[in-house]
Amino acid sequence: MKNLIVKLRKSAGLSQEDLSKKLGMSRPTLVAIEKGERDITLKELRKISEIFDIPVEIILDEGLKVDAKVDAQGFSERSFRKFHNLVLQCIKFGADVDGKITKTKLAKLVYLCDFANYYKFLNPISGFEYCRLGQGPVAIEFFDLIDEDESVCAEKKGKAIMISLVEQPDGDILDDNEKKIVKAVCKKWKKASTQEIVDFTHRQIPWAMCKPREIIPYELINMESPENVY
Repeated sequence: MKNLIVKLRKSAGLSQEDLSKKLGMSRPTLVAIEKGERDITLKELRKISEIFDIPVEIILDEGLKVDAKVDAQGFSERSFRKFHNLVLQCIKFGADVDGKITKTKLAKLVYLCDFANYYKFLNPISGFEYCRLGQGPVAIEFFDLIDEDESVCAEKKGKAIMISLVEQPDGDILDDNEKKIVKAVCKKWKKASTQEIVDFTHRQIPWAMCKPREIIPYELINMESPENVY
């Protein structure tokens, strides 16, 4: 059940904060449910059924299937460690001289790195799913990480949210090729404005071929010419 809720939330392009508000519960409560540390009540299950317009019976049935599949893959923990490190690496190499980067620009750097690695090696760095949101492709896990992870600091500056490092990234989690991709992407976009990188991702084929809030297949990046990958 916990994995199905995560899957439904991400497919709808919702952050944990978004869904918890719709459910009328605190974000820590939703986090506990998604981690399997708290059972979901019948009332909450019915609310989820209403939000995603899926009958309760189907949610219960599919929940068992999805939980079994994710547990068998053993995929989530390793992927999150790589995604977490990818975010930290992008802050380290993509931030301004003051060590800060806008939240939106950071999200775009992370996306470009994951898809550039897939373009070159047919294998993404994290393997996380990216949605076509208003400011460009982004992994829903990105919002959760920025909101709750103690290794980064988020502070408001005007209309922008500036992100900086509290802890340095572990240099052993990404392999050498992945780290080269991250450095190359960050070097290219380091001096660019947030709007410039947003506009670039909007011109790419993966963005153009997907509908709003749709999951963007990694395979679409292979249709780009090399100079437009990042």
